[in-house]
Amino acid sequence: MTSRVCTFDDPVQIAQGFHRMRKLNVVVHKWEIGFLLLLSSALQILCAHYFRVALYLDLSLILVLYVGWYSGPAAGAVTGTVFGLVQDAIYGTLLGLNGLSKTIAGFAASLLSKVFRLEDLIGRIVLIMVMSALDSGVLYLMLILLEQNTGQRFWLDSLIKAVVTGVAGGIGSRFYDHFKFPKKDFRRVGA
Repeated sequence: MTSRVCTFDDPVQIAQGFHRMRKLNVVVHKWEIGFLLLLSSALQILCAHYFRVALYLDLSLILVLYVGWYSGPAAGAVTGTVFGLVQDAIYGTLLGLNGLSKTIAGFAASLLSKVFRLEDLIGRIVLIMVMSALDSGVLYLMLILLEQNTGQRFWLDSLIKAVVTGVAGGIGSRFYDHFKFPKKDFRRVGA
């Protein structure tokens, strides 16, 4: 039986080991997903009625991406389906449009978290912006297939939504990571 030993000579090996260790130790609990669903639903209802400008923030997409990053593809897809269907019900759109687009986003987020480094803020912002544009693209294609009106400002609104969601999602997910995974100070272990 052979064991693999990290020699600290290869920085890529160290980074991959840290990423795998973090993925194994991090568990997104079901109660946490339920709490985030209730919180995002309440905020979206408030924003829909009182803060029209906040409709550019796709909070459910941010949360779906976050769950997808720290869980498997199936959990990301199921979370995307549930969050998307709730978002369809809140906004009164055709039931299933956001459900499908968020399912694809949650599944893709889980796969992309294995490829891209998400520890830095800029990487998260760019990835959330790209996923928001993908979400808008899927919505657009489904609306065209269903012969629904997309409006003249669809792509401009999608671009604004991608930027707002990307910046807010990057900062919010870093804050949530800091809250959920506090830094350990190992200098005081023996004191």
